[in-house]
Amino acid sequence: MLCIQLILYMTTTADGKYALTGGNDRTVRLWNPMRIDPGYIDDGTGAIPPALPIQTYTNGHSHPVSAIAVDPHSTTMITASDRTVVVTDIVSKRVKRRFHGHSGRINSVACSSNAETFLSAGYDGKIYIFDGRSWNASPIQILDQATDSVTSVSVWQEGASASEIITASVDGVVRYYDLRMGQIRSDDVGDAITGLAFTHDGHCSAATCLDGTIRLIERNSGELLRQYSGGHQAGNYGLEVTCTADDLHIVSGSEDGSVVLYDLVGGHVVQTLKGHDAKPTCAVAAHPKREETSVVISASYDGNAIVWASSLHATQ
Repeated sequence: MLCIQLILYMTTTADGKYALTGGNDRTVRLWNPMRIDPGYIDDGTGAIPPALPIQTYTNGHSHPVSAIAVDPHSTTMITASDRTVVVTDIVSKRVKRRFHGHSGRINSVACSSNAETFLSAGYDGKIYIFDGRSWNASPIQILDQATDSVTSVSVWQEGASASEIITASVDGVVRYYDLRMGQIRSDDVGDAITGLAFTHDGHCSAATCLDGTIRLIERNSGELLRQYSGGHQAGNYGLEVTCTADDLHIVSGSEDGSVVLYDLVGGHVVQTLKGHDAKPTCAVAAHPKREETSVVISASYDGNAIVWASSLHATQ
């Protein structure tokens, strides 16, 4: 268990070796979720042992941490604190850049594979793109097609060439931006989107919505392939969703504190994980490696993040 104050956001590094959590205490914490804190003493109560803490980051956060992203090389961390984007060197803890511009709280951040371009999505319905190589803190581009709060932004990049910027919004639309071609493609899912994830083969997007339904969309055609509902509760909080590395399961948080795994193909509930208090579990992450596909991390408004694993991984 990763125990801190109210957790608003959680993510993992690209190799899955570390997890980062951030919340109302304006602190980002780096953990090794696969190892138990060596200072832990089992008191025989059956409590979940704490994960191994590695580092804490407080500089640059004057408000609660609302979003976290890490570059693919796990050297640069991008966080959001209210309307500010903070870029931090993970190893030295040095704050490298701060960017401003949004008129509302930032909901999501992302970066390019080379950590040279940083993106932020906000309550103001805009996506700001910043050039990390320039000392000019003004955005190099603003995407303002959304008509409501933008809840997710990500960069889908294949090889050395930039591919797409993908966003999701409370207006119910997933937007795909091909900046090189100057094209925008939109998929309207019909309800407010609070979280967006992608299958690891890149073929599908999973959009979790306020109506309690997760919608699986084929990226190229926009076809609705499957809907998932009934296992998780939604409607009042922004829940996140993720896909396991083997693309067999969709993992969702729930407002009743549980974590729900759906069969990606069949659409039915495979397992419900209960360990959080009866407060919304809003953030979920799955281990990015196929050999560790049973490892899932969830973060809740109860102030805890929990590492879930099969009995095999739990004993390793």
